[in-house]
Amino acid sequence: VVGVQGVVHLGQIQSGLRAAIRIVQGSHIKIHMNCDVPVQVDGEPWIQPAGDIVVLKSALKATMLKKSKMKRRNTERESGSSSSVSHGSFNGSKDSKDLY
Repeated sequence: VVGVQGVVHLGQIQSGLRAAIRIVQGSHIKIHMNCDVPVQVDGEPWIQPAGDIVVLKSALKATMLKKSKMKRRNTERESGSSSSVSHGSFNGSKDSKDLY
């Protein structure tokens, strides 16, 4: 959690002239506010009303999905029936008209 002193300080941080003020680092953070405070998280600003803000380490984990590999099925026909499909040929020359 970092803090800034104002808009000028925020601009200096963005341009690399100054650094933000480190407030705390932890896996479980609770911030108690007595009055309304302007807050910005991930670029989204809002006015946070008085109360408690709780940040949990477990809530910050993203769930990533992974596509599983599918097994290929045997596409050949059984019982001796076969079909022949011609997709054209490519002889390696650049000016071949059989490409498309």
